Amino acid sequence: MKATIAELADWIRARDDIAVLPHVSPDGDALGATLALTLGLHKLHKRAAVASADRVPAMYHFLPGLDWVRRPGALGFDPQCLLFVDVASFDRAGDRGQLTGRVGDWAQIDHHETNDGFASVSMIDSEAPASGVLALRLLDELGVPIDRDMATLLYAAISTDTGNFAYSNTTGEALRATARLLETGFDIADANLRLFRMRTVARTRLLGKALSGFELYSGGRVALTRLPQAMIDECGAEYPDSEGIINFLIEMEGVEVALTAEARDGGGSTKFSLRSLGAVDVSAIAETFGGGGHVNAAGMSIDGPLDEAAELALAAVRRALP
Repeated sequence: MKATIAELADWIRARDDIAVLPHVSPDGDALGATLALTLGLHKLHKRAAVASADRVPAMYHFLPGLDWVRRPGALGFDPQCLLFVDVASFDRAGDRGQLTGRVGDWAQIDHHETNDGFASVSMIDSEAPASGVLALRLLDELGVPIDRDMATLLYAAISTDTGNFAYSNTTGEALRATARLLETGFDIADANLRLFRMRTVARTRLLGKALSGFELYSGGRVALTRLPQAMIDECGAEYPDSEGIINFLIEMEGVEVALTAEARDGGGSTKFSLRSLGAVDVSAIAETFGGGGHVNAAGMSIDGPLDEAAELALAAVRRALP
């Protein structure tokens, strides 16, 4: 059922023991929004924690409240309901069935165009620039005051999904929300340093190798870089260290669509990030492989070795090129 913010707030008020679920391989928007909502639920004297089977990327280790990010089987309580945040489709849910297989009371809050409303209470606004903006709306509806920790989390959510307010999805609401968050006194300079400029040595090495090996297709209109497991291991990197590499590809002159192809599951599957300048709807491409996202930014996974999966993804992009 499609729901309003007020209806989702009523759903929350009537429940306790809430597991808050981000999408698989959570990014800044998913982590920031889920943690901010979790801290807000605590202010309402409700038991809540973020359920995620993935490691928190190093770039987000400064975020407050990370102790509340726990594996789905170790939340510290028996969840009675699930709140999905920033999850574009059920296949993108990050708990891999450990909770969704036994807890049937679901709600969600999300901003992806491809979300079909898989929860019984689904608050979806595809015009919102980030799930962090929707989380702020929900916290306001619940009457939860925003403190510095929550402001840091919401800023991480909103700023990362708008490209530090450089993408076309930057709206007046995003900027007004940020102005509100600044009034709490959170350290915006430190947050920007950690989110957008500081990198670990391993992540820097991976970035260098990924960019030195990129490939161009369709007369330079499509850029792809491959991240085999051996490359990740050689750099001493982890999977989250690939976040942001794709932005360098889409920023190259003449490139209309960019992809990163990253080996996962010991080479048995390949994770893709896709970016577009707008002429190609990469969310539609991602949907054909069980993924989702936005017109200009999407993600998906394809079963199979990296090179085979990359050819499938490239063929889909070529078909979509105008």
